[in-house]
Amino acid sequence: MRITLDDSLLARYPKMQIHGLIARGLAPDRLDARPFTGWPAVDANQADRVIADWKVLHKQLSGDKRSRCSIAWLVKAAASERLRRIHPLVDLYNQASLRALSPFGGEDIQRLGGALTLTLARGTERFVPLGQPEVIEHPGDGEAVWLDGAGQVVCRALNWLESDRHKITETTRDVVFVSERPCAHLPDPRAGMDWLAEQLAGVVETLSAFRLDAETPDYQLTP
Repeated sequence: MRITLDDSLLARYPKMQIHGLIARGLAPDRLDARPFTGWPAVDANQADRVIADWKVLHKQLSGDKRSRCSIAWLVKAAASERLRRIHPLVDLYNQASLRALSPFGGEDIQRLGGALTLTLARGTERFVPLGQPEVIEHPGDGEAVWLDGAGQVVCRALNWLESDRHKITETTRDVVFVSERPCAHLPDPRAGMDWLAEQLAGVVETLSAFRLDAETPDYQLTP
């Protein structure tokens, strides 16, 4: 599988960084046996500054006025004790996201069709919203989107809406986690990604970390 930062995306966001982690050979029984350690505490002042920066970015990322960064929802839900557990892997990347104050996402590698590409949409790509498997939508023209190997949208406006077709499920065994950093003044996701790798070390067969930027826009996952 190939993970790519497309030239069109880098032309608009030349400082874009993607930090990622690939986990293969998940042992579900070991994952389920891990105790849940709770949602990390967040510095409210720092979170407010980060969310404000992401709000500005999301006005550029999508033509949809509803779009917002996932970290904004996570911080609000955790503070109000409304953040619920979904799946052990999803819970882990949400914990990592709160720790790093950076948006994290995870996709089932077997559902990606051999590729994961961050690019600018043409507006004709198909998108199936999470929890709505019968619905077909389209991103805005020029929206920053992740696409799979078939050119279908995996996630809209970087990290706003995830596709139902690529979500982590009980049958998932291989996962790619990503965290986007469009500019240097946003928090560095590496500490959160390192923490995530530590949590997964005993429940998967292999872990591979990667980083993409303008100098290294591609990562090839070997079989």
